[in-house]
Amino acid sequence: MQVTAGHTRLMLLYDSRNDDGIKSFFQEVHELYIKTLLNPTYLPGSRITSSHFDTKVRALERKYL
Repeated sequence: MQVTAGHTRLMLLYDSRNDDGIKSFFQEVHELYIKTLLNPTYLPGSRITSSHFDTKVRALERKYL
């Protein structure tokens, strides 16, 4: 689990143990999360429902895990 500076928790449930891949995955997901929060159309405190965000996270999963 990773906790952001804004106290948002990012949790990953996964079978294998690949510490370097998990670290890289969280770093890139966190960067994507920040970019989403900085988007002027995002309403602060709302749920992220972007299909683009979901697609990118799934691509990062395939890349690192």
